Amino acid sequence: MTPEDRGLTTPMVDDVFEALADWRRRAVCLHFQTTAETQTAAGELADVVAQQGRDSGLPEVETDADAVESALIETHLPVLHRLAILDFDERSGTIRYWGCPTLEKWADHAAAVSQRSGF
Repeated sequence: MTPEDRGLTTPMVDDVFEALADWRRRAVCLHFQTTAETQTAAGELADVVAQQGRDSGLPEVETDADAVESALIETHLPVLHRLAILDFDERSGTIRYWGCPTLEKWADHAAAVSQRSGF
């Protein structure tokens, strides 16, 4: 079901900032924004997010792929699903990204600022 099917349109500013408030959620959004991928499995996405965290200099304890996968499944993907940024099927572990130009613009800005000050 697309965000439009649920009657959702442009996200509220608070929703955008909530979506980008954690480095893992920013990494999820940036991954989909910078690749042609619109669908993936939670385990594969966790590997990408963990690598982005390591590349940004985050401590290894925060970027362990299993820990990242658990955090994504239990916390971060449900938040992004609730905000209609993506669909997350908990049973199959699949994620489908719908795209959100407003969020992507702010994610770019957050990434630029993060590069200057750390993730």
